[in-house]
Amino acid sequence: MGGIWGIVDPGPGGLRREVVRRTVVFFRDIGSRRERSQRMDGAESRISPVGFDREYSRRNFLKTAAMAGAAAAAAGAGGLALGARPAWAVHEGYQAVGDVGIFQLAYKLELLEGTFYDIGAASGLFAGNDLAQIAAIRDHEFAHADAIASTLSAAGAEVPATPEFIFPDDATADAATFLGYAATFEPVGIGAYQGAAPALVDKNLLAAAISIHNAECQHRCAINILQGVVPPNNIAFEEALPLDAVLAAVAPFGVTA
Repeated sequence: MGGIWGIVDPGPGGLRREVVRRTVVFFRDIGSRRERSQRMDGAESRISPVGFDREYSRRNFLKTAAMAGAAAAAAGAGGLALGARPAWAVHEGYQAVGDVGIFQLAYKLELLEGTFYDIGAASGLFAGNDLAQIAAIRDHEFAHADAIASTLSAAGAEVPATPEFIFPDDATADAATFLGYAATFEPVGIGAYQGAAPALVDKNLLAAAISIHNAECQHRCAINILQGVVPPNNIAFEEALPLDAVLAAVAPFGVTA
């Protein structure tokens, strides 16, 4: 056995089944359903709504995420645009923090997104199929957080405390505003996983990270559908984000390395 999960060769076609199997085991071992419910019930206690009269959060976050989105759009429109940094420079920040540091940050990002979608589900802004979609994304994010937490625990690594998340008070002003924030959260998470993936030493962790990355891409497409974007699957090539860009994007919301 080796690495955090040990060496596993699931064989052709078996990688997805192996990741799913391990995730199910994680959930059972740590009673994740109970933990997820507690996180969702206590979401409001972790949030510090602020007026943001400077418009700092919205403008700064949207600006940072828009830069990532522009790079991804350029890749989709004109081929494999790699941005201003060479590949090694994108990944070196993640290499510096190592496997555990990467997964500790991923845990915080998943809780941030899960809490955000939990607020949206409880806001009364959505109903019917739209509400079901928001709730499903919320559950996915918390499921990711649970799997990451159990992975860290199995490695003997610290599971970070839940941050005191900060969301601007206009986040639930209306459905369009909420979805606008969601549409900027998702590319940051996608770019973080893609940027971190080549830096992961334990390739079983790499398999888990890729499986979450793929789910995040589905979330972005779902948000596009809710926004009426046509076509919703409008990105041909994903863009990796360096660690410093990810941290700059989420810092206004209470997430630090």
